[in-house]
Amino acid sequence: MLISNLFKFNIAPSILSEIIVSAVKHLLLLSAVLTGVSLFSACRSEASVENTDELNRLITISDDSLLTLIQYRTFQYFYEGAEPSSGAARERLHLDGEYPDHDENVVTSGGTGFGIMALIVGMERKFISNEEGLAHFEKLIGFLEKADRFHGAWPHWMYGETGKVKPFGEFDDGGDLVETAYLVQGLITARQYFNKMGTDKSIA
Repeated sequence: MLISNLFKFNIAPSILSEIIVSAVKHLLLLSAVLTGVSLFSACRSEASVENTDELNRLITISDDSLLTLIQYRTFQYFYEGAEPSSGAARERLHLDGEYPDHDENVVTSGGTGFGIMALIVGMERKFISNEEGLAHFEKLIGFLEKADRFHGAWPHWMYGETGKVKPFGEFDDGGDLVETAYLVQGLITARQYFNKMGTDKSIA
């Protein structure tokens, strides 16, 4: 509504562009801060924003630092928050360790595709070493090779310890084409990235 209303006024394109960019920047900043606080500051009280100076620093962050912050927080979620047995992305991550439905080790195939993309960003931005990224990826590949598939498609949910499908319901316990597409996009990207990097063995 706001954006459409702006076009009703005689605003110079350059000014309108600045308004939109500024709005997007602040929305991204808010998202990054909230993500960081909810994922990490909740369990690390020393990382919480405690004074006005720190808050002002976040508000006046540069574009480059803002993008780095968003990339790093996203990377942390998928890397540090990965299900430990498989390396795949959890369907849910509760920092308090409380899982009423006992689903702490349930992973999602589509989210894992996003996690692979984040892993590549983490290596490219030097959040982790290439060796650490490759080790994580190889653990994930070992899991996916043994996980349940249905005519080639992975299910939406799987158990990270076993790779067995976690059904949506009684009659919905098979492959998920949309989630598999997200996962395969990540796998193809990783194959190109690692092969270009020149690792000891290519990713077929």
